[in-house]
Amino acid sequence: MDERVGRLKTSKEAKEFARNASRLGRPDLEEQANRRAHQLRAIEEGYASPAQVAIAEALYVYEDQQSVLKGKTFRANRTRQMLDRHGPLAAAERMVLSPRPSKGFEVLEEAGLQALSFEAIIDRFPEEFSAEAVAAARARLGIAPQAEAVPSAGEHVVAPIARDVQARRAVAKPVPDGYALSILSGFSNPNAPYRTQWLPRYRAATEAISLSIASSEPREAFDLLWMTQENGISNAGKGMLSFQEVDRLRDDLLQVLEEIYSDGSPSCFISIIERLEGWKEEGKLKKVPRLLVARAFAGIHPGSFHTTVDARSHNEALDWFTAHTGFEQPEATDWATRAKALTEHLDQLELIPRDIHLRNVFPWFVVDQLRATKPLMPKPAGFRPRPTSTYADLPAERRRILLRHNQVQEKLYNLLAAEHGHENVWTEQPTGTGGYADALVRTPRHRYFLYEIKIGKTAADVVRQAMGQLLEYGFRSNGLEPERLFVVGEPDLDDETRRFLKRLKAEFNLDIHYLQIALLGN
Repeated sequence: MDERVGRLKTSKEAKEFARNASRLGRPDLEEQANRRAHQLRAIEEGYASPAQVAIAEALYVYEDQQSVLKGKTFRANRTRQMLDRHGPLAAAERMVLSPRPSKGFEVLEEAGLQALSFEAIIDRFPEEFSAEAVAAARARLGIAPQAEAVPSAGEHVVAPIARDVQARRAVAKPVPDGYALSILSGFSNPNAPYRTQWLPRYRAATEAISLSIASSEPREAFDLLWMTQENGISNAGKGMLSFQEVDRLRDDLLQVLEEIYSDGSPSCFISIIERLEGWKEEGKLKKVPRLLVARAFAGIHPGSFHTTVDARSHNEALDWFTAHTGFEQPEATDWATRAKALTEHLDQLELIPRDIHLRNVFPWFVVDQLRATKPLMPKPAGFRPRPTSTYADLPAERRRILLRHNQVQEKLYNLLAAEHGHENVWTEQPTGTGGYADALVRTPRHRYFLYEIKIGKTAADVVRQAMGQLLEYGFRSNGLEPERLFVVGEPDLDDETRRFLKRLKAEFNLDIHYLQIALLGN
């Protein structure tokens, strides 16, 4: 690809470049720029993995060819509806498994662009699709099926990944238990920290990586995946390589990223790990960066791999999904095979919206909740101001409530930190039940005080709103089991509500209190 084309950052820029190239009599640059425009447009419209981007590109080229044939702008509405309804990979499978070739296949074939058809894409990315779809695509392309090797007597045979996937899909749909449904309910909260703080950065990271590698200028992807400890996909922690090692092996590691981009299969992951183990034996590496390789697969192929990439967290997630959602762990022990199996299981559950980034953070969300009640908190104590720009698209009243909530939370944190010490106060702390506590204090006896903030006109209204969450966060299975509960609000505590709280404590032994936090000037 021409360097000038590779530097284009938006589909609009690429289209303008293509028009200028046509005007100047440079059909070679025009073709490259149009291809670049399709790639960038796919990423801008939310297509993430290389296979998904290729499917989008095939759609755009088909629409362009039909527009030329018909002499007017053509839009493949039926195909687009299928992509929206089923997702790009499943929609491509449906069309390829149809007994008759699609109109898109025929148009692209007549134009000499068969390599952009859904069939060719499935053949190029076989690990992303079912064995039946791969066989159907190759048959339509005229590619002879490969004969399976016959094992010798007594030879141990490992089933191909595609066959393993097919077998799992044939099993009855798994059913999550009550605890899993509770966690899923908390996961659906649009104001949870993972949505407002992490998810936008994760989307931006995968988009930047895809753009970088697709443009043949992989510097940004290289820096994000090999040299950045917290890159929006995961925190590599102690799994990082030294900058000196990365610089010394830059060309080799760039080649690794290109291989991952071309082949996002678990077998490629295993091959790369084996190669790096060889480098370590040769003295080229001090350690094998398994976590970084897993993170590269997750960042380059979000359609196939979730974000929980370190071994400890991954094993916790796998065990939880096995216990509560009917997940069957594959016998293979490598991260990629197990992660791909879990991702497919999440799709099979059909409880998370068709958003691969949202789906991919769910295992992390589960692990975060699982660690909530352990004596040593998984994240440092402290307070992080919540961003206000996140809520710009909300109705004005809802936005006002959230902003006041954040102001009350900051004042509450300062008050609790002054009384109990900064090292013993958390905000937005996972509760183990799917929610996040507005504030949590650890007592000298390693018990907890649990605080829930609500915005209301009266203390009664505040208590009414907070009560359900306090009880669930505190006393549902795997909850925090707090020593005291605190409802936090702005209004004065009236006598009737005071008597109500006293009755709860006297008759039900519920140690619940009201804490007023008044904002200045309000």
